[in-house]
Amino acid sequence: MGRSDDAFGRALADWARGGTSPEFIEREDGLVEQGAGHEIYLAEFARWPAVERRAVRLARGRVLDVGCAAGRVALHLQGRGHDVVGLDASPRAVTTARARGLERVWCMPVDALGARIDAFDTVVLFGNNVGIFGTPERLRRGLARWARAMPAGGRILAESTNPYCGGAPAMDRRYYGANRARGRLPGQARLRVRYDRWVTPWFAWLFLSRRELAAVVRGTGWRTADIVGGAPGEPYVAVLEKH
Repeated sequence: MGRSDDAFGRALADWARGGTSPEFIEREDGLVEQGAGHEIYLAEFARWPAVERRAVRLARGRVLDVGCAAGRVALHLQGRGHDVVGLDASPRAVTTARARGLERVWCMPVDALGARIDAFDTVVLFGNNVGIFGTPERLRRGLARWARAMPAGGRILAESTNPYCGGAPAMDRRYYGANRARGRLPGQARLRVRYDRWVTPWFAWLFLSRRELAAVVRGTGWRTADIVGGAPGEPYVAVLEKH
């Protein structure tokens, strides 16, 4: 198994060329699960999860798609006439999104955005990408920075999955119980991605229940204006609006 910081980007590039081999998500304690694969990351709008099809209609103004991967969300918004920028830390993801027709893509981690966030009216965090901050503390700090910089009427479409109901990748009762015992939120995970012979470094990810997300958001300059979602075990999108 070869080490590659961009193993997931390699998967995206292969899928865009017609490959179908899945990626795998490995948890720090050795659990391995198959990832969403090309069926989700290259999906046309009609094959998106229902919650994303509903929530994407709430995007307005200039849009930043954080963790854009191969660009499925940003390409849809671009096709609808939005001024949209994709953002991803993976160089191969950025190259793939451009090759698929996305006009503007930035290659950087979300923490490197800085004041550039002030140019956007909506931030999209689909694909459970509210978890990209890794910990509740980093998420809270990130939201507070965005609230200070984004314009009045700013909006975040923040997707996550309740870690308690069996729908969140690589989360089970034993693992979230161990998290509680360590004083962490149950939905905090340490993961890495395996694809073909490649594996990424370990990274932190975060899944939050609706109540937990509301608690993190409180006091950051945002309010939860709506929740788009169905059954408790399915992904949901919190519509956050700037106070």
